[in-house]
Amino acid sequence: MDKFIYILSEFKLAFGMPIAIFVIVFTAYYLIKNKLKESESAYKFFKITKILFCIFIVFFIGIETAIITYPKSNENKVDYIIVLGAGLDDGETPNLILSERLDAAIKCIKDNEADYVVLSGGQGSDEKIPESQAMSKYLQDRGIDKDRIIEENQSSDTNENIKYSKEKIEEHSHKSIKDVSVKIVTTDFHAFRSSILARKNGYVSFNNYSSSTAWYFVPSTYTREALAIIKSVLFDK
Repeated sequence: MDKFIYILSEFKLAFGMPIAIFVIVFTAYYLIKNKLKESESAYKFFKITKILFCIFIVFFIGIETAIITYPKSNENKVDYIIVLGAGLDDGETPNLILSERLDAAIKCIKDNEADYVVLSGGQGSDEKIPESQAMSKYLQDRGIDKDRIIEENQSSDTNENIKYSKEKIEEHSHKSIKDVSVKIVTTDFHAFRSSILARKNGYVSFNNYSSSTAWYFVPSTYTREALAIIKSVLFDK
């Protein structure tokens, strides 16, 4: 019953928010359009804005296409696996998205005999422990040797996940990140952006392995991710 309530609440959040935004935007569009018809210059400005908005929509669809089609399930053996953090429930337990990433990492570790796994995630203001610590416990409880686990506990976003994990790998391997093979484990909607940031941070030999997004998360996660990609391309270093 608790699981059903959880899914229902996430369903309302994931689908309700995009629908609400859609209704607000188009309601505002018709209200403003009729009002601006009273001023010729203002109405011309509005028409230009509408064209720019249409261009943005086409661009947005292009980004979504890249997110959906980007390769996400490479099973080649690597030296290091990086698992990107995603948040904790009750301040100390991996949430649904993060636990699915960790399950995917376990499969990679066992199937591909990866040497080490870097768990990347700092401590948020609403969390009792760093995400990396909760992730480490999750893996150890499922049979992964502690000696194979490297914790990165300072990051607060995806760019820092990639950057600080790079530092951990270079420190541990005594090699440049260019000379180390890496697999980035995340969720399918997140693979494209994590790869963009990996290239920005100097990763050369890397690939992705992703868990699937629960269907009721799809509308909100894929919408947010497209906007996050624009931010990462323009501002993340």
